[in-house]
Amino acid sequence: MDNYFTVESGHPRRSGAEQDLARFQTWLDHHHLSGVHVQREGRKFLNQVGTKDVQKYTTRALRWAEGAGLTVVTLLFDAVLVVVISIYMLLDMQRLTNAVDRRFPPRGRGGLIVRMEQAVASYVKGQFLLSLIIGVSVGLGLWILGMVGLMPHGGRYAVAFGAWAGFTELIPYVGPWLGAVPPVLYALVQHPLSALWVAALFLGIQQLEGHVVVPKVMGRSLRLHPLLVIFGLLAGGEIYGFPGILVALPLLAAGRAVWEFFSERVELEKWTDEAPLAELGLETGETAMPETPPAPAA
Repeated sequence: MDNYFTVESGHPRRSGAEQDLARFQTWLDHHHLSGVHVQREGRKFLNQVGTKDVQKYTTRALRWAEGAGLTVVTLLFDAVLVVVISIYMLLDMQRLTNAVDRRFPPRGRGGLIVRMEQAVASYVKGQFLLSLIIGVSVGLGLWILGMVGLMPHGGRYAVAFGAWAGFTELIPYVGPWLGAVPPVLYALVQHPLSALWVAALFLGIQQLEGHVVVPKVMGRSLRLHPLLVIFGLLAGGEIYGFPGILVALPLLAAGRAVWEFFSERVELEKWTDEAPLAELGLETGETAMPETPPAPAA
């Protein structure tokens, strides 16, 4: 790439980029497009590129391409790994469940693996309920804006925009912002003031979602305190970033199931003041003390 812009050859002496530019101008002239002059402006651009450090930019481009390639390969490897692990877990889940039940016999509401499955299923149900609430709220809000004239033709696309917001709500952290992009762009085409009203609507819904809806809905579905849900999401984001946010609530639900399972099997004795904590085994009786020798005379 560096040689293409800097090394000159031929007669007249030109770089590879200048030669291709001249060929392109000749092609335009032969195809009755002589009025299109690209050679003059193209030479200015090539001279500007040639005077700068082309190698620096090509090195950056190669590093970016290398990083992008590694990212793609890593994502493909992770995707295949997830599929393989999922297949093995589905095939051997009953064996794993039987092995855990033999070591820790189930009581009451089932074994350990069954309780963990129920906890994760509750998380999925809560996530779908959350998406339904947000989708209905967005659709209803846009319909009201269209009815009062703050968003022209808003009621026509309220259902589509609400469905899109509910779908993107399944994506934690960035889903609410993705759901707001199409309605805001549509309102911006209609009128800039309408875009402000739509942005304010989504901002209010997101505030209610983050501080009220998510803690209440997910806390009830997972049987976790709303503060624990909030702190779990914050901890997941701090520890492992976006993937940590994805797995924070399922891990909390599974952890609660494990805690409840083992708390039924562990019981601590209460301390009482009536009986001693332990028998010391001390012997009672008087022990003869040795006589103290008299003090020497001065």
